[in-house]
Amino acid sequence: MKKQLKMLAGLAIASASSLTFAQTPAFPPLATYPQPPWYIGGGAGTGHLARGAQELTGLNNATLDDNDTAWTIRGGWRFSPFAAVEVGYYDFGRYSFRGTALGNFGPVEGSAKAHSVGVSLVGILPINQFDLYGRIGFAHSELNFNANGPLGGVANENQRQDEAIYGLGGRWNFSRNVSVFVEWFKNDRIRIDSVVGGLDFRF
Repeated sequence: MKKQLKMLAGLAIASASSLTFAQTPAFPPLATYPQPPWYIGGGAGTGHLARGAQELTGLNNATLDDNDTAWTIRGGWRFSPFAAVEVGYYDFGRYSFRGTALGNFGPVEGSAKAHSVGVSLVGILPINQFDLYGRIGFAHSELNFNANGPLGGVANENQRQDEAIYGLGGRWNFSRNVSVFVEWFKNDRIRIDSVVGGLDFRF
């Protein structure tokens, strides 16, 4: 009799455990991620203009300083543990150039300033307190040229591009409301790569 009671108790515990496990979802449903879903953040790093000096400017004997400080402000909605929608502004810095307009004569000096506004879909792989993520999206970007000509004149030109953007990054969620991120980011047509690090604040 005691043996039968032990068997029945064991079956009851196993059944209860199975029912509890079956009622537990594999992952949180959409819009119920335990962290606050909205976030805003910012960061800084370096931008690299991946274009040749002559290709960019059309000048003879052209040289280009193709690295400068980059920074970003961004905000988004993490509607799932595995995905978010994000809007961001990126300032990629100012790239100085020099060359000649008339053979080896007529020196020209100037700079090209780059910035971009875009919207991205972000895919996220959460691993404990860390997130690995990749993004793909669409941006409106500009290169604003300003140059001093050989006769003291000033020339201005804007190149506007609608382009694809994509990137890869990692984030450490060291508290419920604050995280640290590092990200590589690329603008497809203006051909600027940037690496930035910063903070996200969730609310």
